Parts: sequence; C-alpha cells; structure tokens
Amino acid sequence: MDDVTLRRKVAASLRAHRDDLRRFYMPHAKQRAFHHAGAAARERIFLAGNRVGKTLAGAAEVAFHLTGLYPDWWDGVRFAEPIRAWAASVTREATRDILQATYLGGDGRVGVLAGAQVLSLRHGTRGAVDRVRVRHVSGGTSELGFKSFDQGRARFQGTAREVIHLDEEPPLALYEECVLRTATVQGHVLLTMTPLLGLTPMVRHCLRDEERAHDAGLAVIRAGWDDAPHIGTAEQRRLKATLRPHELRPRMLGEPVAGAGIVYPVDEGGVACARFDIPPTWARVVGVDFGWTNPTAAVWLAHDTVADIVYVTDVYMARERLPAEHVEAIGQRGANIPAVCDPAGQAASQRDGASLVELYERAGLRLSLADNTVEHGVMVVLERLRAGTLRVFEDLVPWWQEFRTYTRDEKGRIRKHDDHLMDATRYAVVSGLSLARPAQPTPRRPREHPRWTTV
Repeated sequence: MDDVTLRRKVAASLRAHRDDLRRFYMPHAKQRAFHHAGAAARERIFLAGNRVGKTLAGAAEVAFHLTGLYPDWWDGVRFAEPIRAWAASVTREATRDILQATYLGGDGRVGVLAGAQVLSLRHGTRGAVDRVRVRHVSGGTSELGFKSFDQGRARFQGTAREVIHLDEEPPLALYEECVLRTATVQGHVLLTMTPLLGLTPMVRHCLRDEERAHDAGLAVIRAGWDDAPHIGTAEQRRLKATLRPHELRPRMLGEPVAGAGIVYPVDEGGVACARFDIPPTWARVVGVDFGWTNPTAAVWLAHDTVADIVYVTDVYMARERLPAEHVEAIGQRGANIPAVCDPAGQAASQRDGASLVELYERAGLRLSLADNTVEHGVMVVLERLRAGTLRVFEDLVPWWQEFRTYTRDEKGRIRKHDDHLMDATRYAVVSGLSLARPAQPTPRRPREHPRWTTV
C-alpha cells in the first residue's frame, strides 16, 4: 500500500468512527506492545522517534481507562471503575497545543475523547483546558487534569492518580513524583517521549532500568520510523532531508544521542565502517588518557598513508588498575606501537614524587606527550570526520556511546563527563600520526624442549 492510499484509509476511518475510539484507533505493532506491557508493568516508557504515534498511543490508552470502553484486541491493564488521571507536557503551550488537541480535538483534528463521552470542561487561561469530566461505562465519572512540567514538581504532589500520561521528557525528580502519586492506588505512569536531550538523568534512569525491567516493574518500548506503517519510504526521505545529522538518530529511531550541543555534528553513516584486517604496512599509534576512579582509556589508530584515511580500530577502558596492569593490556594489542598521552600525566605524584608517565614507562610503555589544546584538537578531528578521512569500526560500542553523548553546555564549553575515549582519540589524531609506524608482531615465548627423566 502506497503512502497516499494509507493516509486516505486512516483519514476515512477517523471520519467514520470518530464517536467510537475503539474503532478509530488502529495501533501498529509497537503501539500494541506498549499497551500490552501494561498488564505486568506499572511504569511504561515509549522511547520513539518523531511521528511514530507515541503521543497518540498514550492518549488513546488513557481514554480507554477514562471511559472503561476497551476494544476487543485489548490485552493491557484494565480499570473497572472511574479513574483520576493527569496528562502533562513540557510547557503550558505544549500541553494545550499538542496534548489537549490529541485528547479533545481542535483545528480539524479528531480527539480521542469523542464529544459524547465528555461531560464537562473547565477552562484555564489562553485557550487551555484545566480539567475534563468523562462518562465512564459503569455510570460513574472519570476526571482528566492537564498540567505542564514548567509548573514545577510541587504541582504534582499531594493527590493520588490511577493513570498519569507524561508526553516528552520530564525532569527525573518530577517523574519520580508521578510514580509516587500512583503508588498508593497501584496506578500506572505512561511516558511517551523522543530523547532529544541526550543521555540525561531521566534517560539514564530509563536505560538502566531497561536491563532489569522485570524486577523494576518497568517496560521500555522502542520504536522508529520503520515501525510506523504510515511513514513510508518517500516520507522518510523527505523528513531526513530536513534534519541535521545529530538529530537523525533520536528523531528517526528514538535513540538518545547528544542533542543540539553535540561536539561532532556529523552523520554516523559516513564515519562507521565494517571491521577488516589491517594491512601490516599501515602505520599504527595509540592514544592514552589516564584515570583511576574515572577509567584509563586507550584508542588505537591505523593510518592508510597512501589514501590518508585514519581508522579507529580498537579501544580499551578499565578503572582502578595499576599502570603495570594497563601497560600489559595495551601491549597485548600489538608490540612497539607508539603511544601518546595526556600531558597532565607528567605531573609528579604527591605520594612518591613519580609522575604517571614515569610509572608507565617503568612498566614498559614509551609515551610521548600529546598536544592538549582542546578546541584546536576538536577542530582537527572534526575536519577529518567531515572529510571522510577518519573512520571508526562500527563494532566499537564504547567509542560510539561516548561519541553520541560528547556535548557542549549552554555556554559552548565541552562537558567533562564520559569523554575519555574522545580525549584519547584526539591525542592520537593530533599528536600521534606523525609518530605512527607499523606494528611489530607480538613476540612469542620460545618453545621449551621437553625434559626427559631417567627411571
């Protein structure tokens, strides 16, 4: 089915069934998975790209709960009695223009709460609706209140709610407050969001709990454009053409990256490459960034000097290990590869007067001090990334994780957090290529002759 036919079919369904949400809402597979997860999880997060239908999914489910009218296919949580619910977005304007329109309609849009089900509205200021009373199938009345994150956490305190729908990313403290509001009544929190702000505390909370979702009572559903049948190939091409490179992954796939302050705003597709065997004649170098509680990190480069293309081929990170342990691990990746390091490592320790550089050299790793002029180094790396002369093996997951969250703050300063592989890469690119040389084979231990014993 082509894009035009699909849109016409959806529009016709909305017109024909606008008074019966159970027939007008036709969820795709990821929306169904989001609803189904509510049978077991009281916290659900729909981490999705733009236009995938995450807001509609959250609003449609809340409408089912408010009315008690569930479709035949419904296999999520059910409420047999009227509920008290909140719906909130980032600002008062976003709540009014997006959430309120999704629930109640307006400007030609059909809302998920059909007019026959809405008993009364209490209006706020500037065209916003403050509260909605909805007829429940049991004969009682449900209530939906509209809020916004910019009202502050205090406005979400005090009263219990069976269902809370948060659209787009809230502050973590506000999200936790909403979880508390539902706890006493065994309620549900639905968060529908596109992770445009990067790995914020809220997103880190989601991803951390995703790994232990069954224990935490939390479900994270991910969805991208390919999961939404109404976003066809032609529409995807059109949308991609309007987005900046660093916006593609969150807006298209729902994957958190850095946001507008990303240090290296380039398309990953032009940087990532499949792993291949490095020719033995290519020059090699390793960049090292020192740490203890923060990890010590190392990044290996291979330089095709004929084509002048540099490849990031390997990475290493470890915390709270002695220099000799790091040197052994680095040496196992290739013998006699030149190494460049953070020049801060030459400062003498207050404990014994020896510097980190000296300790590493005692353990067998020869180090040259790198140029640590940060902005200059970043520009050198960025120029190679944009020119296609710095490529990175696509399977280096730790490197890509840092790359996607390497950001600047509101004043343009690079954030010093989880940037150790980025620093090591910069040292190697800026100061290491002139020192690089082909790696030597790792020396093998001589084979011992068997000892014969006479009996």
